[in-house]
Amino acid sequence: MENFKKYISETNNFPTEGIVFKDINPIYKEPKIWNELMLPLQELISKKTPDYIAGIESRGFISASALAFKLEIGFIPIRKPNKLPGKVKGIDYKLEYGEDRLEIQQNSIEKDSKVIVIDDLLATGGTAAAAGKLIREAGGTLLGYAFLVELTQLKGRNNLDSNLFVESLIKY
Repeated sequence: MENFKKYISETNNFPTEGIVFKDINPIYKEPKIWNELMLPLQELISKKTPDYIAGIESRGFISASALAFKLEIGFIPIRKPNKLPGKVKGIDYKLEYGEDRLEIQQNSIEKDSKVIVIDDLLATGGTAAAAGKLIREAGGTLLGYAFLVELTQLKGRNNLDSNLFVESLIKY
Protein backbone atom coordinates (compact mmCIF):
# COMPACT_ATOMS: atom_id res chain seq x y z
CA MET A 1 0.00 0.00 0.00
CA GLU A 2 3.05 2.26 0.25
CA ASN A 3 2.84 2.93 -3.49
CA PHE A 4 -0.38 4.91 -2.98
CA LYS A 5 1.41 7.58 -0.93
CA LYS A 6 2.69 9.22 -4.11
CA TYR A 7 -0.94 10.10 -4.95
CA ILE A 8 -1.59 11.77 -1.59
CA SER A 9 -0.70 15.42 -1.31
CA GLU A 10 -0.04 17.28 1.94
CA THR A 11 -1.16 20.75 2.98
CA ASN A 12 0.48 22.29 6.03
CA ASN A 13 -1.59 24.15 8.65
CA PHE A 14 -4.96 23.00 7.33
CA PRO A 15 -7.64 23.12 8.65
CA THR A 16 -5.82 24.73 11.58
CA GLU A 17 -2.25 25.64 12.57
CA GLY A 18 -0.05 22.60 13.20
CA ILE A 19 -2.14 20.10 11.18
CA VAL A 20 -0.64 18.46 8.07
CA PHE A 21 -3.69 17.59 5.95
CA LYS A 22 -3.43 14.38 3.90
CA ASP A 23 -5.39 14.97 0.69
CA ILE A 24 -6.53 11.79 -1.05
CA ASN A 25 -8.51 13.64 -3.74
CA PRO A 26 -5.80 12.96 -6.37
CA ILE A 27 -6.57 9.22 -6.04
CA TYR A 28 -10.19 9.80 -7.04
CA LYS A 29 -9.06 11.33 -10.33
CA GLU A 30 -7.32 8.06 -11.25
CA PRO A 31 -10.01 5.34 -11.60
CA LYS A 32 -7.54 2.44 -11.90
CA ILE A 33 -5.61 3.58 -8.81
CA TRP A 34 -8.80 4.19 -6.84
CA ASN A 35 -10.11 0.74 -7.76
CA GLU A 36 -6.82 -0.87 -6.72
CA LEU A 37 -6.99 0.91 -3.36
CA MET A 38 -10.63 -0.05 -2.77
CA LEU A 39 -10.25 -3.79 -3.51
CA PRO A 40 -8.97 -4.74 -0.02
CA LEU A 41 -11.90 -2.89 1.60
CA GLN A 42 -14.33 -4.50 -0.81
CA GLU A 43 -13.00 -7.96 0.13
CA LEU A 44 -13.11 -7.17 3.86
CA ILE A 45 -16.69 -5.91 3.70
CA SER A 46 -17.80 -8.88 1.63
CA LYS A 47 -16.49 -11.24 4.33
CA LYS A 48 -18.13 -9.29 7.19
CA THR A 49 -21.55 -9.18 5.43
CA PRO A 50 -22.92 -5.95 6.93
CA ASP A 51 -26.45 -4.71 6.31
CA TYR A 52 -25.19 -1.14 5.97
CA ILE A 53 -22.05 0.83 5.35
CA ALA A 54 -22.00 4.17 7.17
CA GLY A 55 -19.86 6.96 5.76
CA ILE A 56 -18.76 9.95 7.81
CA GLU A 57 -19.21 13.40 6.25
CA SER A 58 -17.80 14.37 3.99
CA ARG A 59 -14.86 12.48 2.55
CA GLY A 60 -16.04 9.23 4.09
CA PHE A 61 -19.11 9.45 1.85
CA ILE A 62 -17.00 8.91 -1.24
CA SER A 63 -15.57 5.48 -0.41
CA ALA A 64 -18.50 4.30 1.69
CA SER A 65 -21.14 5.05 -0.93
CA ALA A 66 -19.01 3.58 -3.73
CA LEU A 67 -18.54 0.35 -1.78
CA ALA A 68 -22.18 0.17 -0.74
CA PHE A 69 -23.26 0.58 -4.36
CA LYS A 70 -20.76 -1.99 -5.64
CA LEU A 71 -21.69 -4.56 -2.98
CA GLU A 72 -25.44 -3.80 -3.05
CA ILE A 73 -25.47 -2.88 0.64
CA GLY A 74 -27.41 0.00 2.16
CA PHE A 75 -25.56 3.28 2.72
CA ILE A 76 -26.07 5.50 5.78
CA PRO A 77 -24.71 9.05 5.74
CA ILE A 78 -23.38 10.29 9.06
CA ARG A 79 -23.66 14.06 8.77
CA LYS A 80 -22.61 17.25 10.47
CA PRO A 81 -25.44 19.11 12.30
CA ASN A 82 -28.51 20.49 10.55
CA LYS A 83 -27.93 18.71 7.23
CA LEU A 84 -30.56 15.97 7.46
CA PRO A 85 -34.33 16.34 7.18
CA GLY A 86 -36.76 14.91 9.73
CA LYS A 87 -35.94 13.61 13.18
CA VAL A 88 -32.29 12.95 13.84
CA LYS A 89 -30.18 11.28 16.50
CA GLY A 90 -26.95 13.10 17.31
CA ILE A 91 -23.80 12.98 19.39
CA ASP A 92 -21.38 15.74 20.42
CA TYR A 93 -17.67 14.90 20.58
CA LYS A 94 -14.20 16.44 20.80
CA LEU A 95 -11.76 16.69 17.90
CA GLU A 96 -7.99 17.16 18.02
CA TYR A 97 -8.68 20.80 17.08
CA GLY A 98 -12.11 21.60 18.58
CA GLU A 99 -15.57 20.15 19.08
CA ASP A 100 -18.16 18.86 16.64
CA ARG A 101 -21.41 16.93 16.30
CA LEU A 102 -22.53 14.02 14.13
CA GLU A 103 -26.12 13.09 13.25
CA ILE A 104 -28.07 10.38 11.47
CA GLN A 105 -31.74 10.18 10.65
CA GLN A 106 -33.59 8.41 13.45
CA ASN A 107 -35.11 5.78 11.18
CA SER A 108 -31.94 5.02 9.18
CA ILE A 109 -30.92 1.85 11.05
CA GLU A 110 -33.17 -1.10 11.74
CA LYS A 111 -32.62 -2.60 15.20
CA ASP A 112 -29.67 -5.02 15.36
CA SER A 113 -28.60 -4.30 11.77
CA LYS A 114 -24.89 -4.89 11.20
CA VAL A 115 -22.97 -1.73 10.29
CA ILE A 116 -19.40 -0.92 9.20
CA VAL A 117 -18.20 2.68 9.55
CA ILE A 118 -15.91 4.06 6.84
CA ASP A 119 -13.99 7.31 6.76
CA ASP A 120 -11.06 8.59 4.75
CA LEU A 121 -8.65 9.09 7.64
CA LEU A 122 -8.05 7.86 11.18
CA ALA A 123 -6.22 10.45 13.27
CA THR A 124 -7.05 10.61 17.00
CA GLY A 125 -10.14 8.42 16.59
CA GLY A 126 -12.60 10.92 18.07
CA THR A 127 -14.84 11.23 15.03
CA ALA A 128 -14.87 7.49 14.33
CA ALA A 129 -15.57 6.65 17.98
CA ALA A 130 -18.47 9.13 18.00
CA ALA A 131 -19.84 7.60 14.78
CA GLY A 132 -19.65 4.12 16.30
CA LYS A 133 -21.41 5.25 19.47
CA LEU A 134 -24.11 6.91 17.34
CA ILE A 135 -24.65 3.68 15.37
CA ARG A 136 -25.07 1.74 18.61
CA GLU A 137 -27.40 4.33 20.14
CA ALA A 138 -29.54 4.10 17.00
CA GLY A 139 -29.90 0.34 17.55
CA GLY A 140 -27.28 -0.95 15.13
CA THR A 141 -24.65 -3.59 15.74
CA LEU A 142 -21.26 -2.07 14.97
CA LEU A 143 -18.97 -4.57 13.25
CA GLY A 144 -15.91 -2.34 12.90
CA TYR A 145 -14.17 0.48 11.10
CA ALA A 146 -12.29 0.94 7.84
CA PHE A 147 -10.11 3.86 6.76
CA LEU A 148 -8.11 4.71 3.68
CA VAL A 149 -5.35 6.45 5.68
CA GLU A 150 -4.16 6.14 9.27
CA LEU A 151 -1.83 8.53 11.09
CA THR A 152 -0.35 5.88 13.38
CA GLN A 153 1.61 8.28 15.63
CA LEU A 154 -1.72 9.72 16.86
CA LYS A 155 -2.82 6.25 18.11
CA GLY A 156 -6.45 6.78 17.06
CA ARG A 157 -7.21 3.07 17.03
CA ASN A 158 -6.66 3.07 20.81
CA ASN A 159 -9.83 5.18 21.09
CA LEU A 160 -11.91 2.62 19.19
CA ASP A 161 -13.50 -0.55 20.58
CA SER A 162 -10.68 -3.14 20.68
CA ASN A 163 -13.23 -5.96 20.25
CA LEU A 164 -13.99 -4.75 16.72
CA PHE A 165 -11.88 -4.78 13.59
CA VAL A 166 -10.07 -1.59 12.62
CA GLU A 167 -8.66 -1.70 9.11
CA SER A 168 -6.58 1.03 7.49
CA LEU A 169 -4.92 0.77 4.11
CA ILE A 170 -2.22 3.44 4.03
CA LYS A 171 -0.26 4.14 7.19
CA TYR A 172 1.85 7.17 8.04
